[in-house]
Amino acid sequence: MKPIILYFLSAFVFITLDNCNAPRQTVPQGVHFHKESLKRMGASGDNWCITWTRDDSQITSMCDGNWLNLDTPHGGFHTHLFRIIGGHENFQREDIPNYPDFSGEEGSWFGYGIVSIDDNIYATISKTPGGSWSGPFRGIKLLKSPDNGKSWFRVDKQGGELLLTREDSMRNVVNNKEMFFLEENGMPHQKQMAYPFSFVAFVQDGQNNTANKDGFIYIYSPEGANSNKLLLARVKKEYLGIRDNWQYFTKYDSQNNPLWTNSLSEHGYVYKFPEKDSEGHYFGWYSWLPSVVWNEGLGLYIMVNGGTYGGRGMTNSDKDYYDAWMHTETGSLGFWYSEKPYGPWKQFFYTDQWIVDNKKNRTYQPKLSPKWISEDGTEMILIWSDAMSNEKGQSHTVNYLWNQMNFTIILN
Repeated sequence: MKPIILYFLSAFVFITLDNCNAPRQTVPQGVHFHKESLKRMGASGDNWCITWTRDDSQITSMCDGNWLNLDTPHGGFHTHLFRIIGGHENFQREDIPNYPDFSGEEGSWFGYGIVSIDDNIYATISKTPGGSWSGPFRGIKLLKSPDNGKSWFRVDKQGGELLLTREDSMRNVVNNKEMFFLEENGMPHQKQMAYPFSFVAFVQDGQNNTANKDGFIYIYSPEGANSNKLLLARVKKEYLGIRDNWQYFTKYDSQNNPLWTNSLSEHGYVYKFPEKDSEGHYFGWYSWLPSVVWNEGLGLYIMVNGGTYGGRGMTNSDKDYYDAWMHTETGSLGFWYSEKPYGPWKQFFYTDQWIVDNKKNRTYQPKLSPKWISEDGTEMILIWSDAMSNEKGQSHTVNYLWNQMNFTIILN
């Protein structure tokens, strides 16, 4: 009997040890901000959309500023790209000098979506309706660099490429040939029209897209006329530059699988964020552009997002919704997670007004670094913009630059 008992005992021990080594199923349930890690740097700028490239650097877009105080004809840029080298505690910054210059009266463009895929860098720029900052955006132009930012090409809807030098006369041309999306499938907020996919965010699937599992690139965008409604498109990575190959999310089926259509007019919404805060103040059109990154340690996609309040009345009228002044209050901030790049998304933190270190903060456009993530996935870096005014009441002055802070994801 003893050998038999020992056999069963050893089998029991083996099974127990094997179960102990199995991954623990944990999910995010909150965040802790390490305010002592708060860092602000650079001369000026906002809207820091980030991707992680093959050479282990990161590239960030920047709008309406001059992060490195470069000598430029206009004193700064409407949109520009910079390279980030190193870790979050002490990184170096470099200019990407050959990126087309969209400054000046003709160049009312602002950069958002950027992604590194198979050694190609894709970036989108959004066109305003006028010659300066205003909204809603009319659409996007798609740019591509095959050599890590040394040269840049415009990609048309059929995948055709046109080299754009820094001062190229074609860089500011707006027509159906040069634009990847242009005033398509518009709808009114109340009466004034706005357009889907007029500013976008690419899902960041690890370094140079190497964490991608299904071969699709996923692109999020707020619905222009109802910014709290989140749109989603996907396309096989080899066909990213061909519009006819893009598919648009319609809805989830009963098993939470996404359903897709090739018709933009048939799109649905993958998530709905708050339309207003608990006091009835509405968010404006310049809201809810997400930042979504793959977190290898947690085996999850993490999204950060926030609403930017409407004009000074913060009502749901066209006047307030489309007002160029979007910082009546500091913006909201939330975090969501999903096992898939297309959701469904589950919220694990949200606040109507995110105040960092001063009640005068006017935070907006939160972003995540796709690279600066701890091995276990619980430590990440949040980057954001701040339109805080100085003592004279001048906005976009005190903290109008790169803002970053460490935060911990609290697991159950």
